[in-house]
Amino acid sequence: MKKEMIAMLGLLPMATLAETNALIEVKLFKDWVLQGESSFGSMAIQNTGTVPIPLEIGWGGQFFPRLLSDKSNAERNADREETYQLLTERGVKFFELPPGETHVYEGWKFYFPDSFASEEFMLSVYLGKGFWLDSEPLTVNKVTPDLVEPLAAIDDWTITNMVHIIEAITYKNERWLYTKRLPNPQRGWKGGYGPVCPLSLTNKINVEPHNQGFVKILDGDKSMIYDLRGVKLVEAPDETNVLIKWTRERKQQAEADNAEVRKKKAEVP
Repeated sequence: MKKEMIAMLGLLPMATLAETNALIEVKLFKDWVLQGESSFGSMAIQNTGTVPIPLEIGWGGQFFPRLLSDKSNAERNADREETYQLLTERGVKFFELPPGETHVYEGWKFYFPDSFASEEFMLSVYLGKGFWLDSEPLTVNKVTPDLVEPLAAIDDWTITNMVHIIEAITYKNERWLYTKRLPNPQRGWKGGYGPVCPLSLTNKINVEPHNQGFVKILDGDKSMIYDLRGVKLVEAPDETNVLIKWTRERKQQAEADNAEVRKKKAEVP
């Protein structure tokens, strides 16, 4: 779904404020989360203003999921400015998104804190000096699963220095594969859940080792390879690898749209 971004009045010149606008397309792959889950989705940004928008190539100090109340939280906004300045001082790479064009964050997950569940939040892009672009409000609901199926506990100290617990979680008419991290106070880990991909509702799910640092997941006749260290699927059919499928298709659409935008600009005398 496309979300119109709203520019907050900051310290940038009024001319720049008036000329900077965008649409953000937020893709959430489910609208519910578990206690301790960092959910994920993907996003695309279309520059609908008249000036280029400087965007960070990856995830770091420019993108923030934030509660609606944070819009007026001066102390928190000051922290964001400090983070953003550190980002630029460290030479993190930015690019300029030209007017009319769309950028898709390829294979990218954005995470938000567990405390955001069942609360309205925004996915915000910070451009420095108090200037924000905010999505429309989004909500995911914190739920209690209907069924938890333990699948495997993989002791992988040589690669990732942790035990990976893999479970199938069913809620209403959805069944998802999850990884679970146990608390480790010595490393500062609080523990929690991470969603991987949707599963069939009825098939028996099997998990077996596959090379060092990887596991094979069998869902009926569907086979998937999961990278424990990278925390991602590296092989899977489209119906399960939903993040990559959406990103690939959305990127193809954006490339076609951008080519049309550039063509029209070139035709203008």
